[in-house]
Amino acid sequence: MADSQELIERARALGEAIANHPNVRAFVNARAEVEKNTDAQELLKAYGEHAQHIRKLEAEQKPIEVADKHKLAEYEQQMASNEALKKMMAAQVDYVALMNQVNQAMEAPLSAIQKSGEAT
Repeated sequence: MADSQELIERARALGEAIANHPNVRAFVNARAEVEKNTDAQELLKAYGEHAQHIRKLEAEQKPIEVADKHKLAEYEQQMASNEALKKMMAAQVDYVALMNQVNQAMEAPLSAIQKSGEAT
C-alpha cells in the first residue's frame, strides 16, 4: 500500500511525464505563438465578446438577429483561416485527447474498487 508521500511523488513524476509529452509541448508552443500574434489575439477577443453577447441574448430569451449570427460565423471563418489559431486548435485536440486517456487510465482502478464495494 502506498503512503501519501509516495503517491505525491508518483503524481509529480506523472506530471513531469505529461509536461514532456510531444502533444503537450506542441500545444504549449502553439498557444505561445497565438499569444505573440496580435491578429489572432484581436480575433479571439472579438469572437469572445460577440459570442458572449449572443449567450446573453439567449439567456434573456431575446431574439438573435440574423446579422449577429452572420457576424459570429464570420469570426469563426476568420479563426479557421488564421494559421496560428489553426495550429493551436489542432494541437489542443491532441492535448485534450491525451489528457482524456490519462484520466481514464487513472479512473479505471478507482471505478473497479467502487464497483466491487471493497477498499484494500
